[in-house]
Amino acid sequence: MLKMNEYITVYTPKDYSGHLPQGGIDLDCTLGVNPSPLPKLVLQSLQGINEINQSKIKHYPHDETLREKLALYYKRQGINGIDAENLILGDGSIDLLYNINLLFLGGGKKALGYAPQFTAYTDHVNCIGALYNAYILKRENNYRFEADEYIKKMNTEYALYIIENPNNPTGQVLNLNDVRKIAAKALALDTVLIVDEAYGDYMEIADSALNLINEFPNIIVTRSFSKGMGMAGMRLGYAAVSVQSGILPQIKKTLCPFNCNAIARLLACAMLDSIMDEGGISLIINTNEISECKNKTLASLTKLKAAHTSPRTPIFTLYYPVEDAPGQPPFDLQRFLAEKVRLAAVGCGTYDGLDARAVRIMLPDAKTTNSKLLPMLTLAESLLE
Repeated sequence: MLKMNEYITVYTPKDYSGHLPQGGIDLDCTLGVNPSPLPKLVLQSLQGINEINQSKIKHYPHDETLREKLALYYKRQGINGIDAENLILGDGSIDLLYNINLLFLGGGKKALGYAPQFTAYTDHVNCIGALYNAYILKRENNYRFEADEYIKKMNTEYALYIIENPNNPTGQVLNLNDVRKIAAKALALDTVLIVDEAYGDYMEIADSALNLINEFPNIIVTRSFSKGMGMAGMRLGYAAVSVQSGILPQIKKTLCPFNCNAIARLLACAMLDSIMDEGGISLIINTNEISECKNKTLASLTKLKAAHTSPRTPIFTLYYPVEDAPGQPPFDLQRFLAEKVRLAAVGCGTYDGLDARAVRIMLPDAKTTNSKLLPMLTLAESLLE
């Protein structure tokens, strides 16, 4: 038998991407992609790739334009001290998270997150032979993150700390002062803190750990063009970190050479130009509409319950708070919604801290929320015992 890495061969992945409802679905609320149309400038940039600028395709990508535009973008939002040299690009923020794991973790080393948490990340920790531990959000507290409880678990046995803000799958947003306290404790332990802000474009910029980059050399903030920017097909993300920390040159050693394809870079630059020229992120993210739809959806619930969440984020965790009857098979909310009302959601049975009675919902646009999602949830609740 061929020799393989046993950390991988004996591990059962928890990631949900290969276990989504297929067929017979009238509304898909699974993957976290912004339903808003892309700005015209982005589409025009794609159409503009012709014989004149075919070099974008023929040559390896290596220019610094995107990093410079990202620095300008955040400077215009009032975040000072982030320059191109603070930023590093990756093939999606998950690519950077994987490579950061390679830098700080390894066989037997431990990472501390909080659960529930993005399952693809926890899978990677285990597959490189490291150990993932978590502060488990409590159901009796409606899965609300408590910074002091996380800090109590921080000690010298961990080689890496990671928190999500906003959280996937609950959509809750952590207060920046809480993130600051966690960063300070991690720094006192000489340990890195990753703040995964994949859904960060949906929260107030004042809550972003980007504000802490130059205060804490141990913070790495990862962000993505996949969620709020609505460009998941590009597979492009980035991380910000203090230059003085010396972390960036080490991460670069683990990255694929000439990563982040040239077309993705071109379109990302067009996206940032559009946002900066046309009134900010509201060009593609209408937080008022999201809040209205989310509040209306959560207010309609009678039997199902939503975990603690922020009205600004388009994702939330829905769970059935009734325990399984003795001798009955476990209740599977994902299957129930798919079979009974033809609604596709991400099942949370593989998320640490949750079970099959919970799902993650990605809000569709306002029209679809009112015409489909709300009636489907109402019907689903009427069918629950």
